[in-house]
Amino acid sequence: MLRKDLIVRQLEEFGKVMAVILGFKKLNDWDKFEKEIEAATEKFTNLEIKTIENLSNTDFEKEVLNHPTLLLDQKKILADLLFEKLNFYAQNNNEEKYKSLKTKCLALYEHIQNNHTENEFDMNVYYKLAILKK
Repeated sequence: MLRKDLIVRQLEEFGKVMAVILGFKKLNDWDKFEKEIEAATEKFTNLEIKTIENLSNTDFEKEVLNHPTLLLDQKKILADLLFEKLNFYAQNNNEEKYKSLKTKCLALYEHIQNNHTENEFDMNVYYKLAILKK
């Protein structure tokens, strides 16, 4: 029960952080947007987003998808943060970083979807995958 309470609190806190990130995005305040994403990634996953972005696809699989202590909920949080960063690259016409990060986002969302139990369905993951596959 304690574990479930911790996860619920963490997801509620992440929702607040995402609201801040999306607010900066709406205001086109890209410096604060990036700083908030960096801080959130480190806070919720203990990983650095810049390091993740610079990983090769093979290293991304080892270091993120098969991370020994990264929980599925943390991977969902990371996927959402990477997805927002992906949108940042799209809006700022950074094609190289966009393509690289899109591959990682797609792999992460597919990993999340494939690791759900039979009784789980995450609408957010489903729609993000549909967007990424276009």
